[in-house]
Amino acid sequence: MDVRDVESVVVYKDAGQACNQGSIIQLADGDMLMAFNQERGRVHSDSGQSCLIRSTDGGRSWDQAGMQVIWPFTDHGGNWDCALSQRADGTLLMHTRVCSFIAPTALHRIDLQGLGSGGERLKRQTGYALFRSADAGRTWEGPIPVNTFPIADSGNSAYMCGGSGAGHVVELPDGGLLMPLMGGIHRDGFTGSRGLTVGETMRCFALRSDDGGDNWEYWSTIAYDPAQIRAFQEPSVVRLSSGRLICMMRVTVRPERFDNMWVAHSDDDGITWSPPRRTALWGYPPDVLQLQDGRVLAVYGYRAEPMGVRGCVSENGLDWDLAAEFTICGCVGGPLEDPVYWHTGYPSVAQCPDGTLVAAYHEYSMDDEPIQYMRTTRFQLT
Repeated sequence: MDVRDVESVVVYKDAGQACNQGSIIQLADGDMLMAFNQERGRVHSDSGQSCLIRSTDGGRSWDQAGMQVIWPFTDHGGNWDCALSQRADGTLLMHTRVCSFIAPTALHRIDLQGLGSGGERLKRQTGYALFRSADAGRTWEGPIPVNTFPIADSGNSAYMCGGSGAGHVVELPDGGLLMPLMGGIHRDGFTGSRGLTVGETMRCFALRSDDGGDNWEYWSTIAYDPAQIRAFQEPSVVRLSSGRLICMMRVTVRPERFDNMWVAHSDDDGITWSPPRRTALWGYPPDVLQLQDGRVLAVYGYRAEPMGVRGCVSENGLDWDLAAEFTICGCVGGPLEDPVYWHTGYPSVAQCPDGTLVAAYHEYSMDDEPIQYMRTTRFQLT
């Protein structure tokens, strides 16, 4: 695979607030939008606020002065892992995870997660919410609560019912909407930072809405391991021109091994799914997109030397050849022996009308005190 015309730019950087986990889409009107999480401080703690930034030149430059906060954090709550999509009628959708926590008191003045007096105590994910925009993202309606029942909507960790910014909502021909998420049935199971619970591992599943996003209900389980060994996480779903749904997922294996990505497919609009199967690609989490020429592109973070963002193209979205893997960018930042700088990537990808691809991701700066910030890389594939 030949990657050419590579061009990287800074999208948004704030010296006092980390920015991470973006979701990028190409709008029908020609603009490009990126939603991302802005933390309440310099540490990546998944309790910030969902923000939006716009490009009018295919991702070559971004309107930093016009960056807008869609849902501000509060002293006791936040939202993160936002994902964008556009319906056929032009309506924009953004869904995001919601958390609440207890701020430290005089008896709990502990510097949790390096946040100082802003540290969090007893943080829990409390659900999901949806926002809608009828004017290309300039104003938003929401938050609209998202019902995930019977999947638990909260738990003993921020990971109990989650997903990633890559999990765009998919619109079906009948107007139904599918939202790919991950989660567990039991709210009282302990969930570790890799999605591995005591007694239950994470599953990937889909919610469906038939009224434009006002109401959601469980639709199907995409992948689940009843042996409680593999955790299926952070699904990305694309609907191909053939009608087939392709889902690529991050997978972790007990006790704590990062596995290759797995795929499953559905030929009945997500009612049933094929047994998941392992691909040759290592990395996480993925974002999948059908290209204008019909092929399927996956982009994903690569958190091993050399760290960065990689991609691969498949003819059908199911068969992935490692020999076709290519590097989109190498992520730079602080010393890699410090584990904090390992959290790079979380890419999302969009294609411009002229065929140019734009991958969005976060990485650490080269400042004396490195901080996460948002970048994009434009490139062509041949």
